[in-house]
Amino acid sequence: MKKQVEQSGLSMEGLIRSLIMGVEVHPKPPEQYAALLQNLSAIGNNINQIAHIANGQKHILPSDLDEAAKLAKEAWRLVRDTL
Repeated sequence: MKKQVEQSGLSMEGLIRSLIMGVEVHPKPPEQYAALLQNLSAIGNNINQIAHIANGQKHILPSDLDEAAKLAKEAWRLVRDTL
């Protein structure tokens, strides 16, 4: 049970309550996941802004397309390096 407490990040009392209520207790995700999600969110927002501009202007500059591709590659690199 101590191992489950360490892995889940819950207190002993919290773990016991969760088990009594039938909640499936999972290991706490690594600390890097929060940073990864934040970076992916920022990258997604940037790509969305580029798409919004492209839709409004009905065309996209090659430099904007290159920037979107660069951001998508950076997102994939962050996922690959974290996992």
